[in-house]
Amino acid sequence: MTKIGLKNIDIHLKELLKNKEFKKEFERERIKVALAQKIAEIRQDAHLKQSDLAKKLHVTQQFISQIETAEADNLTIDTLLNIAESLGRSIEISFPMLSSQKTGLKTA
Repeated sequence: MTKIGLKNIDIHLKELLKNKEFKKEFERERIKVALAQKIAEIRQDAHLKQSDLAKKLHVTQQFISQIETAEADNLTIDTLLNIAESLGRSIEISFPMLSSQKTGLKTA
């Protein structure tokens, strides 16, 4: 793999994103990371440790860690609903039209 300086990373990423398969996978990972960060943020705002949330959900702390680091490949709607309920939240799902600039998930 070619070494890339920090200055050139944006240029390199723009080049890579021209590849449709790479762009698709990049967007999927970006969405997973955004969701993971949002879950971690809401948990922290609720003054809960990962282990506290795990107890509420009857899962392991490691599973919560996997969710919050976007490593959980089996994150289901049911799991998301259970997380939201445990944190006193709801979930909103919408399917807006895609523009050429924006894809994926919007977290609020």
